Formats: sequence, C-alpha cells, structure tokens
Amino acid sequence: MPSDALRHYLQDHLAGSVAALQLMETLADHERGSPLEQQLRTLHSQVSEEQNTLREILDRLGGGEGTLRQVAGWLTEKAHAARLLIAGRTHPALARLDGLESLALGQQGKLSLYRALQDVSPGEPRLGGYPFAALEARTLEQYAMVERERRGAAREAFTPETDGRGTER
Repeated sequence: MPSDALRHYLQDHLAGSVAALQLMETLADHERGSPLEQQLRTLHSQVSEEQNTLREILDRLGGGEGTLRQVAGWLTEKAHAARLLIAGRTHPALARLDGLESLALGQQGKLSLYRALQDVSPGEPRLGGYPFAALEARTLEQYAMVERERRGAAREAFTPETDGRGTER
C-alpha cells in the first residue's frame, strides 16, 4: 500500500478536524447557556479523542501532521467564524444553520475516512488494533445529533412568522 498516499489522506482529515474543533468552539460560545452548547462541547471532546487517534496512526506511518494542511484548516475556520459572527448579528438561526451544516459535512467526510481505513486495514498492519467500526458508529451518532439540530435551525431560520431570531416580523 502506498504509505505516502495514506499519510496525505490522514493529514487532510487531521487538518479538517482542526477546523471542525475550532468551529465547534465558536458555535458553542454563540450558544452559551443552551442545550446545544453542551452537545457541542461533548462533540468537541469526542472529536479531540478521535484526532489523537489520527495522530497515533500518522506516527505509526512515519508521518507528521502536515503543517501546511493544519494552517489551511485553521485559516478556513477563521474565515468561517468571521462569517458566523457577521451573520449572527442579523440572523442567528441562519448562522447556527450554516455552522451546523459545515459540521455535518465534515462528519460525512469522517465517515468516509473510517470506512476507508476499515477496508484497507487488513492489508496494512500499521492500521491494526484500531476500532474503525466503533468510530464509524460513534460518528453516525454524532451526525444524528448535528443533523437534528441543523434541521431545527433551518426551521427557525426559514419560518415565515419569525425573522430568524425567534421574534415576530
């Protein structure tokens, strides 16, 4: 198996997780005091654990984190956070929807990662011992939570009776 390709693949996903963690922090800060805040903080903790697993695998493969990819992920999240801040002032539910939608898309990518690793692990001994099926199942649970909240944010943002802030027009 081309280890170089696998290292690059994992580095890309690790960079994505950096951006996702920062986005979760931004969203949780915007949702302070709400049930969503605690859900996002729990999700953050779980994704941090998964990020450590990716780092362990990269170490086994003899690859680092890929600094350029990490910086790109960080910059992407900062641009997203600025957009959320601006949108949040006039349309908080739309900003929440946008952030949750980004997280949902990232989780779909993470599902693809775990499925790919599970498929190739029998031929790559350095991937042995990792519970990719369990990580996939946990990601599906995480996705279900984010999707439930995303759909609620969409209903709130697009309900004709409100202005996206929960107040009557």
